[in-house]
Amino acid sequence: ATVTITIDNCDTLTLEIPTAFTPDGDGVNDTWNIQNLNAKFPSNHVEIFNRWGALLFKSDGYATPWDGKYNSNLMPVGSYYFVIDFGDGSEPEKGTVTIIR
Repeated sequence: ATVTITIDNCDTLTLEIPTAFTPDGDGVNDTWNIQNLNAKFPSNHVEIFNRWGALLFKSDGYATPWDGKYNSNLMPVGSYYFVIDFGDGSEPEKGTVTIIR
């Protein structure tokens, strides 16, 4: 006897968007790392803004996570706004990420 099992859309990658990170140079949690973003959504676009709406970071694909800097300067402690366009036609994810030191 032979049994054939077919599993469709078995996506085991979990996408978690961190709400904070600590870019203090200690080697732990120094970047805003969105694990599995590129694997699940290879055509993603990420943008990060300050409270006045100025664009601080933009990435087509998320090969290099945001390090909390703008023009090579560390941004101050606070909350920053992000928009993640998954590139698949779905609604973009919007929220805040906080820099903590």
